[in-house]
Amino acid sequence: MRLSDVLPVLESIAPLRFAEGWDNVGLLVGDPAAEVRAALLCIDYTPGVAAEAREKGVEFVYSYHPPIFEAMKRVVSPGPIFEAIRDGIAIYSPHTALDVAEGGTNDFLADLLGLGRSLPARRPMRAPGAKSGPAPEGESLGLGRIGELEAEVPRDELLERIKRGLGIEALLVAGPTTGKVRTVAASAGAAGAMVEDALSQGAELYLTGEMRHHDALRAAKLGMTVVCALHSNSERAVLPRIRERIAGALPGLSVFVSGADRDPFVVR
Repeated sequence: MRLSDVLPVLESIAPLRFAEGWDNVGLLVGDPAAEVRAALLCIDYTPGVAAEAREKGVEFVYSYHPPIFEAMKRVVSPGPIFEAIRDGIAIYSPHTALDVAEGGTNDFLADLLGLGRSLPARRPMRAPGAKSGPAPEGESLGLGRIGELEAEVPRDELLERIKRGLGIEALLVAGPTTGKVRTVAASAGAAGAMVEDALSQGAELYLTGEMRHHDALRAAKLGMTVVCALHSNSERAVLPRIRERIAGALPGLSVFVSGADRDPFVVR
């Protein structure tokens, strides 16, 4: 099949119109007319992932974070972008479009926490493109997710559930770690600033990738449990779900989740 056959499927999973205005999404490298037989999914297109793509012989990489973001002055060797162009490997990034989309990164975190699929049990914390404030009543798409669990859950039980669901061994936690919670919120990646949205809408626990020190202090002082999984750890676990959707729509395409893709931070 051609790359042009793959792009509409990716658009259906995470429509690019949902992306934030500052973002750089869509096809970043490659020729839509090129033949593709295999794809590799990752969060970050690092040199290690680039090497894995060459080893697997894939022609297409779905990189959640755009490897071309700020203005590039040079594309030279050695470097993963130069090598992708040289080797005919296309690169596509959904980034914030996948955060907003149904079934994307934030819906995955909501499922992990145990929020229901229907409104108002689960609703966006913020409308797409808005700087603050809750999404309009009844709106199902937006940044972050907030809602009520079916019943109160002990905080320590929820923390263990998060670790299992994300496939990690440790979390950064600020604020209360005992007692029970019912209203919970989540936003993948560097969404620490959205803690104010979570607080204003009554969240007792907020899961994200990373948060500024003073934002965590303020939230903890107000009684919220802040849970930071590290940036890409809060995003990576959605990739098998995306792999299934792409493979289901394109049975002629071999789709892999990267084994080389990992958060740059490790816990020692």
